[in-house]
Amino acid sequence: MNTIDRRAFLGFGSGAAALTVLPLAGCGGGGGENFPSATLAGIGPVAAATDGLQYQALATAHVLVVTDKSGQRKTYGGVGAGQGKLNYPTGVAVLNGLAYVVETGNHRVQIFDSTGAAIGTLGEGQLLYPSAIAAGKNEIFVADARHARIVAFAPDGRLTRVLGLGILSAPRGMDVMADALLVADPGLRKVLKLGFDGGVAMEVGADWVLPWDVATDKEFIYVADVSRDELGVTTMEGNRVGSIALASAPANVWFRSGKLQFSANT
Repeated sequence: MNTIDRRAFLGFGSGAAALTVLPLAGCGGGGGENFPSATLAGIGPVAAATDGLQYQALATAHVLVVTDKSGQRKTYGGVGAGQGKLNYPTGVAVLNGLAYVVETGNHRVQIFDSTGAAIGTLGEGQLLYPSAIAAGKNEIFVADARHARIVAFAPDGRLTRVLGLGILSAPRGMDVMADALLVADPGLRKVLKLGFDGGVAMEVGADWVLPWDVATDKEFIYVADVSRDELGVTTMEGNRVGSIALASAPANVWFRSGKLQFSANT
């Protein structure tokens, strides 16, 4: 098996290949007749709540940026280990109106309400260099990178399941499907579809170099490989069918409210 030592990715946040973000506000790329356009959303992954608030995690600034429907932005966090402080937040997910922020540096998930107040944590003492987060219907999934697994928590903090033990190497990006979890693993140089029983249901595409994130709109699967200035595209059956050209390499990708968006690496 062609793998990379997962420990090599723990200090990789400054960019895979000195990525440069071009001034493309509102612009994206297209690589196939049936593929959607991809829009650059700045630096750092974004999650949206049903009340219109958007949350963006900025890892190197150690902050969470909250934008309301009018476009007003507020910033929370700042580097630290105390309540409300953040240490290299690499992802954010929203469940039941709360924002769950994964902190690689503090080895935890911190929970914020819609006012920006920190109200609790998940995974302290259980996670080691967690790198990504995604929300399911009633669970929060965390890529526990150093432990080479995916850990799921109920909103009350209970650990509900562990996926990928003995399979994953350095899990990074995720997307939750109705019956499975898509996982981008740069340590394996693979994107996998894991069943909720923990087994591999499918390998998605092939020939990835550094697959950093993955998302689906239920028509295609989109892979952000930070070694390439494009989004790789596969069918839902995992067959590679093309790519969407971008002006810079993507670090994160998501599909929400009918729009395909990506963020650049820091």
